[in-house]
Order: sequence, then C-alpha cells, then structure tokens
Amino acid sequence: MAVRAAVRYDAPPPAAPDASAEILQWRGVGPLAFTPLEEQVIELAQTDGPASLEAPGLVERLLKTIFGLRSATRALADPRLEALRCAVVVTRHRHHLPDAQAAALREAGYAPTQIRMIEARAVAG
Repeated sequence: MAVRAAVRYDAPPPAAPDASAEILQWRGVGPLAFTPLEEQVIELAQTDGPASLEAPGLVERLLKTIFGLRSATRALADPRLEALRCAVVVTRHRHHLPDAQAAALREAGYAPTQIRMIEARAVAG
C-alpha cells in the first residue's frame, strides 16, 4: 500500500523547540551560563523538599541526642550556593519565584537573566 504525504504550505510554522530561550534573552546579551558547581546545586535541589529549608525539629534533635545520630547538613557552606538551592526548592514547590527569594538571589550576585533561568528550570522540572 502506497502512502502519499501531503505538504501544506498555508500551515503555520512549527513552534520553536525551546520556548524558554526567548525568556533567557536579556538586552541582546544572550543567556548567562551557570558554573558546573551551580549546575550541580540546581540538580541536587530538585530532589530536596521544603523541610530542607527549616531548622531541625524537636524530634530530630531528640533522636540525635538519644542515639547520637548525625543528621545530614542541610545548608551549604557557600552562601551564594545556599541562596541558589533555597530559591530552586521554593520555586519548585510553589511553582513561582517569590520576591524574597529573587531578592536573595540578586544579593548573592546572580544576574536577572540567571534568576529567570532558575525560575524557568525549577518550574519546568
């Protein structure tokens, strides 16, 4: 059985493969990249829950005292990377980047383009 392919020239052009690319453009400069370490922090923060942003609770402290368990350190040693981790965790769970997190990222030295990239990546996946 032969199949004929029909080509329509009046059809709209296909959508761009990555719609977020337009978001990442900033005054014609193009997207600003993250360092490999920042990329790792973003990937690791995708698995963290909102509880990772809070101090250890009473039960956790009690178990640590009784059994001598060592809890995993929650905060990163570098304040810039910790601001990035917190922003990704909050954005992933709230589906938007709150103003307080955006301000913390700006204080940590991230560019507006990078902040938009963080929000787009965290919401997308």
